[in-house]
Amino acid sequence: MKVYQHVNIVTCDQDFHVYQDGILAVKDSQIVYVGQENRAILEQADQVIDYQGAWIMPGLVNCHTHSAMTGLRGIRDDSNLHEWLNDYIWPAEAEFTPDMTTKAVKEALTEMLLSGTTTFNDMYNPNGVDIKQIYEIVKASRMRCYFSPTLFSSEIETSEETIDRTRAIIEEILGYNDAQFKVMVAPHSPYSCSKDLLKASLDMAKELTIPIHIHVAETKEESGIILKRYGKRPVAFLDELGYLDHPSVFAHGVELNKGEIERLATSQVAIAHNPISNLKLASGIAPIIQLQRAGVSVGIATDSVASNNNLDLFEEGRTAALLQKMKSGDASQFPIETALKSLTIEGAKVLGMADQIGSLEVGKQADFLVIQPQGKVHLQPQEKMLSHLVYAVKSSDVDDVYIAGEQVVKHGQVLTVEL
Repeated sequence: MKVYQHVNIVTCDQDFHVYQDGILAVKDSQIVYVGQENRAILEQADQVIDYQGAWIMPGLVNCHTHSAMTGLRGIRDDSNLHEWLNDYIWPAEAEFTPDMTTKAVKEALTEMLLSGTTTFNDMYNPNGVDIKQIYEIVKASRMRCYFSPTLFSSEIETSEETIDRTRAIIEEILGYNDAQFKVMVAPHSPYSCSKDLLKASLDMAKELTIPIHIHVAETKEESGIILKRYGKRPVAFLDELGYLDHPSVFAHGVELNKGEIERLATSQVAIAHNPISNLKLASGIAPIIQLQRAGVSVGIATDSVASNNNLDLFEEGRTAALLQKMKSGDASQFPIETALKSLTIEGAKVLGMADQIGSLEVGKQADFLVIQPQGKVHLQPQEKMLSHLVYAVKSSDVDDVYIAGEQVVKHGQVLTVEL
């Protein structure tokens, strides 16, 4: 058993326990004790690591990203979503090769680990991807993920052909039988998939008993497209198809009205909130406070670096908090506790993993990050830890990261990915 001593612990559990000068004990991959210093626990330790006042919190959970797009960082700034996708992103993705994609994913894993992210939910264009190669890279990194091939409607194949091709990839991933590398069915969006393909995607998700991952209600333009095409707004259209009655992650959820929020609250849908991407593409500010009040699970996400342009979840959480304060006109909204939980336990809930990760509690996996505030002038005074974790910390402040009790970042260097 390893014991981490003299640490200030932010558990992000339901009651948001914080332990000053506490200890965290880990046996194999699990947490066996978290709390104030306990002599009996220390005496049982095989190894005691003195962190000398460091801050410890759960590993961060990125609820929606596109790691294969890391090579497209900076491809096109200052464009709105649909122009950006149609004229730049999709043509560039059509040129991907396995080597390009593998390099991009390695870079994404490295960037996420350096910023304390230990779990991510990925949606990728399967063009130019060797899934076995990606699996081996992610497995070596020790990160937890859903890595899901995106479905699009196109003129070059039928819906049935798209489903068959995607099913083969999904079944290969399921065949790995690896709890740290899982998959969802990921139709890109209501506007880029035909009704038949959306129906077939949901049928496949039900048959394979895996969740759905889809972009929904991202822009006013999307709402207009779906309204014109089907006579309904995106949420009502997907509800008619049965999407709201299946475990699903809806990325964005910017363009939602009161009735749609109320319906989502009775559904099996969770929201992946991408504040910076939504700002950069001028998509809007998602009604996160209203969603949370209604009881909808909301986690934080970066989207891809092509629309962000980084994978820094601390920056994302800070931006989410500031946006909701401004949008509501009430500085008390989206407080520190909410922000930190949104980056951790709420993200774990969105991905259906809250029984394993997202908080530092006995029996959960030992996924955590360590920040040494000493010598970092922007993290002073140190006793304001909670404030600094939301409003001052940068991804570069993360010193060490552990996944399932194994150290994967040491002194700001990734140990498990070779670029």
